[in-house]
Amino acid sequence: MSYRLEFTRTALKGLTQLHPQVNRRLKEPILLLADDPEPPGSLQLAGQPAGSRRLRVGDYRVLYQVDEEARVVTITKVGPRGTVYC
Repeated sequence: MSYRLEFTRTALKGLTQLHPQVNRRLKEPILLLADDPEPPGSLQLAGQPAGSRRLRVGDYRVLYQVDEEARVVTITKVGPRGTVYC
């Protein structure tokens, strides 16, 4: 059973600011979150609300929130490792 993907404005803005080649590289891992919101390599974020996770894709991070009841994965931020946690 798959999840619905949603994007915040911050995540969409982060994606549009990245180089097109990086966007293509991030596209597949983000889409795969709909099938498995806790893929190998994703981590629960400490000090964040329950369901907050991060996915590492090279030097870039995808921060997202999983709502198990509504079966929704909300992408909250996307960007380089050094700036995405700010």
